[in-house]
Amino acid sequence: MNKSILILLLTTFSIFANAQYNEDSFGSFGSSSLQLDKFKFGFRITPSIAWVNVTHNDAFAGGATMKIGLGLSARYEINDLMAIISGINYNGFGGYMADNRTLNDVNSKDYFRVNYTAIEVPIGIRLNTPDIHKYSYYLQGGANTGFVLSANEKTFKSNGGSVLNNTNILKDLTSPSYAGIFVGVGARYKLNDKIRLFVEANYKATLTNIAISEGYKTDTDHQYTDNISILPSTTDFSFGIEF
Repeated sequence: MNKSILILLLTTFSIFANAQYNEDSFGSFGSSSLQLDKFKFGFRITPSIAWVNVTHNDAFAGGATMKIGLGLSARYEINDLMAIISGINYNGFGGYMADNRTLNDVNSKDYFRVNYTAIEVPIGIRLNTPDIHKYSYYLQGGANTGFVLSANEKTFKSNGGSVLNNTNILKDLTSPSYAGIFVGVGARYKLNDKIRLFVEANYKATLTNIAISEGYKTDTDHQYTDNISILPSTTDFSFGIEF
């Protein structure tokens, strides 16, 4: 949690430092009250490719999996070329792993899948191009904080691939929150003065361990002898509407 707070503080400092860097460009954003008409909102649907990065002497990462999420976006337009972005998103993520349990179990496939769902709150900066024939493009990046809602571990039968075991790992094996970063690109199409359609791609990386190492050591199903680090990552492909 300390890492999460530090990341948010650094990101917030960066936002306001950029906003106040040039008064002629950014106006009186730092010294006057926020202008309500500069707040914009939207809705997004986010299919994603998800995987986990694992550091451990027994367990190791496998392949990626497909997930989907949705959310509400918010931004504050500092000027025509820069905005502060945030929102609230419901996302799924995870990926495939393997360890000696599954590798030595003839009844299960070598790789099992860890699945997480979370509420995420991003905060960052977006840099826009001017409109070009109703199209505009942007770069964005910032910090992301998540609060885990569910976590499970699924093993699969070796003869057919149906689920063999579905184990809840939320309570003792999964951290309730995490922090990370994101960076992405996007494009918007202007329908009218108030409504735009958008598509974007973002890479997200978790910087804090989502696994509780001590829990994995004492859990009867795992009994790991070394600390485990699980850092989920995703490539998100979002589309939606802004107004």
